[in-house]
Amino acid sequence: MSKSFQNTRALSLVFGAAAFIALVSAAPVTPAAAQGVPDALRRLDPPQTFNDGARLTDAQQAKVRSAYDRVRKHHVPAQ
Repeated sequence: MSKSFQNTRALSLVFGAAAFIALVSAAPVTPAAAQGVPDALRRLDPPQTFNDGARLTDAQQAKVRSAYDRVRKHHVPAQ
């Protein structure tokens, strides 16, 4: 490559990065309420305690397992 092409490329990279930083710093930061996010989504749900006394019946366990199996069938493993 010619020296002038390399210099032009480096200059455009520097000016492009500077322009990007200027745009990002000039963008207004608005709170979630101003973006139309519902109040319920801006708060965390309270922690739910685990109830050791509540056990699933055999029928409920079978229902949960079949729902899990249906979801797993449609899952494509990453390769």
